[in-house]
Amino acid sequence: MMTFKQKLAAALSVSCLAFAIPAAHAADYTIGLSVATLANPFFQGMTAGVKAGIAKHPNLHLINTSANGDANTQTNQVTDLINQHVAALILNPINANSIVPVVKEANKKGIPVFTLDRGAACGGCQVNFLETDNEALGKEGADFIAAQLKQRYGSIKGNVVDLEGLLGTTAGDEREKGFATEFELLQKTNPDLKLVSRQAADFDADKGFNITTQLLAAHNDIDAIFNGNDDNAVGAVRAIHQANRFVPIGNPKHIVVIGIDGTEQGLTLIRKGQMDATMSQNPLTMAEQSVAYVEAYLHGDKASIPAHQFWPHMLLTKANIDSPEAKAYGLWGDQVSQ
Repeated sequence: MMTFKQKLAAALSVSCLAFAIPAAHAADYTIGLSVATLANPFFQGMTAGVKAGIAKHPNLHLINTSANGDANTQTNQVTDLINQHVAALILNPINANSIVPVVKEANKKGIPVFTLDRGAACGGCQVNFLETDNEALGKEGADFIAAQLKQRYGSIKGNVVDLEGLLGTTAGDEREKGFATEFELLQKTNPDLKLVSRQAADFDADKGFNITTQLLAAHNDIDAIFNGNDDNAVGAVRAIHQANRFVPIGNPKHIVVIGIDGTEQGLTLIRKGQMDATMSQNPLTMAEQSVAYVEAYLHGDKASIPAHQFWPHMLLTKANIDSPEAKAYGLWGDQVSQ
């Protein structure tokens, strides 16, 4: 089994593949980008990564769009990009199913589609689907909570809340699958491990806040909250503070909070000791890799492009958040906020 450092080195070695074409022979290509929303810092980081990747290739030009969280808007925007005869599409679908018709339309027009972080629910319609292993994120989130509860009680027991992400996206569905499957396995050998509530907070801080506020009012014995992303977690932490239920990490009454993504807000809360952990992705390096694959495809180097690839992720806590290993991985939340 590869270590984290080996996985990171392997992924970065791929991202450093040279696809350069001599300037005199380089054709100009326009690339269309559609991200789900720019209201979420993760997708701001993703967009910054695509722009950084484009900047490395003077022959590539970008048309950048955001769907503002609306699947119909995204369909219309991608249709417009197809009608502009872009050379390739990089898509971050709002919904894995609703994006399929326009992906297939792009296929018919000979426009290659690359999906980033979230995929399309059609086999073979994407040249490359580049994402984090979202099922693994969910599983590791359940295992992290189990470890904290064992440290607290001497055995794996306690009351846990599951704030799901945006269901209908590959990221939201797979993170929930990973968490739920692992949690059920843990319950089989640890009958005092309880799931208090499972509700969709939709990758939204306000929804995370509202749901957590209601749950804290109904339950005075919540031990931990798993969050589909850092926005959910930020809302949960805010609710805990507002309910005067925050106590420091290590206190037996502390509510363990873990998120996913590695946003600037998440990193800040971890450094302050108010959030226990995040499983960080790196949308900057992941997006740059997607652009590198587009460049390779457009210049005939299709054999080097995997159909599906998992980008490395890293568990961050207060103990390692500013470590050399974390800096080598890339604290994108800090970078985007600068």
